Amino acid sequence: MDARGAVWFRGTGIGTYTYQLVKGLARKAGHGHEFLFFSPEAVGMMTRKTPNVGWVTVTENPDWEVEQTHMVQAMLEADVDLYHMPQNGLNLPREVPFPVVVTLHDVIPYVLPQTCNPAFLRRFLTQMPYIAERADMLITVSHYSRSDIMRHLQIPPEKITVIYAAPEPTYVPLPQEPCRKFLQERYGFNGNPLILYVGGFSLRKNVSLLLRAFAASQTELGAKAILVMVGRPTPEVEGLLKLARALKMEERVICPGYVPVRDLPQFYSAADVFVYPSLYEGFGMPPLEAMACGIPTITSNAAALAEVVGGGAWQVEPYDQVGLAEAIIQVVTDRKMAAQLRQKGRDWVRRYAWKKAVMETILAYEAVTMAN
Repeated sequence: MDARGAVWFRGTGIGTYTYQLVKGLARKAGHGHEFLFFSPEAVGMMTRKTPNVGWVTVTENPDWEVEQTHMVQAMLEADVDLYHMPQNGLNLPREVPFPVVVTLHDVIPYVLPQTCNPAFLRRFLTQMPYIAERADMLITVSHYSRSDIMRHLQIPPEKITVIYAAPEPTYVPLPQEPCRKFLQERYGFNGNPLILYVGGFSLRKNVSLLLRAFAASQTELGAKAILVMVGRPTPEVEGLLKLARALKMEERVICPGYVPVRDLPQFYSAADVFVYPSLYEGFGMPPLEAMACGIPTITSNAAALAEVVGGGAWQVEPYDQVGLAEAIIQVVTDRKMAAQLRQKGRDWVRRYAWKKAVMETILAYEAVTMAN
């Protein structure tokens, strides 16, 4: 497996997927299976030697063909039976003499190309038709993504397996007040109520709608309400801050930037409501993390979100500013409603588990190797 995403992309959906899959597979080594992981470093606590688990150190090379040639040579020497690329398969070598499994999380460059980084967009659109055709199996993370892959890449349904991801085990309910104190001491802000967003700031994340809905809710939320938007700083953030200034909300909108994974449970548990109004997701990890922490969650009903959050979150139309504002106000001001939504979220999220995802992935490997 190309496990580099577990290090490079830690804190993102694809990074979480790769990290947890590597950890789970390493625990399942033996019983007829060996795993060889390509990574800049051993992932997480798995630095000790484990039977039937090997690591090959790979550093990023500007010439990806050199990088991939090194990886293919290491696989040939190890006599592998199957190669899994869990982060969309980009830079798949042209000559791989064994079966290939690719996890294709979504096809956003086909659906919303205007929201993608131009370099990534060119690479994805250039490489993905070959990757999808060459792969012996595509794993994806929702039935919605499966339908999009079939439509945009003309891949037959029997070649695509849906395996749901899951929140990491660290996302559990924590007492709210200690978490708020932690945020004040570590990150220097406080407010009540606290409305939380965690994710990227691409246009497809629809964060501007959240800003407008938050501004429209001020009378009901009160003068101390704050909106905390967690995510890596990107060029889009300046536009969002400009919008916050235009809405006279700049003092109430907090952007702490990238937050280490270890601190995210405290952010979720400090919140009164988590809001995720995205226009398109292949899965959508943050809402499940929030629900696992017992936080009332509001999302849009767009793309895979309706499937993934199901009955565990309050869903609104992705362009409905009034509806989103009303949902935020009701969750914050109606304790009974908030308690019901909190329980629905915790009940719903129990259906997702990494142990299940890992076992289903191993079954997918076995199906591919038996077919070859």
